[in-house]
Amino acid sequence: MLIRLAIPKDATLSSKPGIEVKRSSIIFCGLTALAHISLLSACSKSVVINTDFPEPLITALPLSVGLHYGEALRNYSYREDLPNDGTWSFSLGEANTRLFDGIFESLFEQTIHVDNTGAPDAQNLTLDAIIEPTIEALEFSLPRQSRSDQYAVWIRYNLDIYKPDGNLITRWTISAYGQSDSKMLGAEKTMAQATINAMRDAGASIITGFEKEPVIKEALLKEGGDEL
Repeated sequence: MLIRLAIPKDATLSSKPGIEVKRSSIIFCGLTALAHISLLSACSKSVVINTDFPEPLITALPLSVGLHYGEALRNYSYREDLPNDGTWSFSLGEANTRLFDGIFESLFEQTIHVDNTGAPDAQNLTLDAIIEPTIEALEFSLPRQSRSDQYAVWIRYNLDIYKPDGNLITRWTISAYGQSDSKMLGAEKTMAQATINAMRDAGASIITGFEKEPVIKEALLKEGGDEL
């Protein structure tokens, strides 16, 4: 947008007696401000994750599990202003739900989406457990910070696992990491790939670790004292 000031070419403005402001000074200040705004815009990076994740090929556990995805997970976004590197914003959004749908639909014999994890209802009471994933934290680093060619992302997920009556069994924390080489893509695409790699890392940790978690194993994977 171009803003024109109706100031005569040779005009001199005076805000106080003895102080003169030339038209050329006003134009210079205006151009400086526009340049500053353009620089800030150029330094803003947006990382939007909109991808599908392959379903793992595993033998499903004989469990019927409810899945609850809260609004914070379904619309997850993160923003950070770096003094020397501008603003970075991350939008994981529906990619989170696609990630967990793929994981849990492969991991369990049956999954359904439920509206809550609290007050039990007839639907919930037919389940073995209810799982609610959340994101506790997201961190990232740039090549300048790590003195390498890598963009890196850390995501900390929590899996709250409930009994069908709404009582918490355990909170399982998954720490995931992903990186991508800056030589391959532009900054935003490389950071997006690092984020996708971190999400895949989280999925692999859940798939390989679910049966091994002591509290989960004790609460869900034993029947009549014998392991399933």
